[in-house]
Amino acid sequence: MKNENKKMEIEKGCCTQLTVKAVIVDKDQKVLLLKRAAEGVKNNGKYDLPGGWLEEDESVLETLGREIKEETDLENVEIGEVLRLDEFEKDGKVSNLRGLRYIGFYNGGEIKLNPREHQSFEWLSFEEALKKFDSKDSFENEKRETVLTAQKYLAAQNALEGWKRCLAEFENYKKMQAESQKDRIRYATENVILQILPVIDNFHASTDHIPEEQKDNPWVTGIMYIQKQLENVLTENGAEEINLKAGDNFDAKYCEAVLENCDGKKCEKKEKYKNKIKKVILKGYKIGEKVIRPMRVIVE
Repeated sequence: MKNENKKMEIEKGCCTQLTVKAVIVDKDQKVLLLKRAAEGVKNNGKYDLPGGWLEEDESVLETLGREIKEETDLENVEIGEVLRLDEFEKDGKVSNLRGLRYIGFYNGGEIKLNPREHQSFEWLSFEEALKKFDSKDSFENEKRETVLTAQKYLAAQNALEGWKRCLAEFENYKKMQAESQKDRIRYATENVILQILPVIDNFHASTDHIPEEQKDNPWVTGIMYIQKQLENVLTENGAEEINLKAGDNFDAKYCEAVLENCDGKKCEKKEKYKNKIKKVILKGYKIGEKVIRPMRVIVE
């Protein structure tokens, strides 16, 4: 009766009234259409969207939630964005009636219709739903345009989500490429260092045994300078010598234990060892915490 009184007041032009309705879609993006009762209601037998008249003591969303509950018994419909605000004409003039239309999202629940208002409901694809409305009938055309607007809105949202996913995937790709580039540089650096190390080993094998009286010889000074240059190349590329010496505790992370008769080139590993380094056979190097060549040591 309250709704009928409102319609009469609007038809008399005494006030402006607002109807609020929602295009409710499920997870498969199918639209909920209600078919009006066969008699006892205006526009009987036509397809409609859930919603009704705005009450003076309610907000728009309160009215929409209440109307959806009264018409379908659904309580957990998530109301989204406003789709459109419609004006209606009567006798070629804009009437006092306005229509505010929302998108709504179905989150489950059994639909139970109010038989005084609706006789049936259907979940339809957008294409199927649009065919249910007559574009020449003002009541149905307004619903058709609302459903069409909802279809465009969801298409835009899906495109936006797809763009966000692509952007996120591209950012991940850039990070992966950056890490891959770092790995390539790191691998190339390690490879170069591993090729330089035997040269430095040979320098040390020679310079470590230079007699004291010959250390100021210009030829020796030149050799030491070249050795220092090679060691600087290691430092500049992040490589550093493992700082362990005779008397230090043996650390399996940085050391390989070998037998006493090791010649410094082909050394047999010891399977059992004690805790102290007796002698360093071959220097070890690392980049950060990564060991690129372990020390070869004799243990006590």
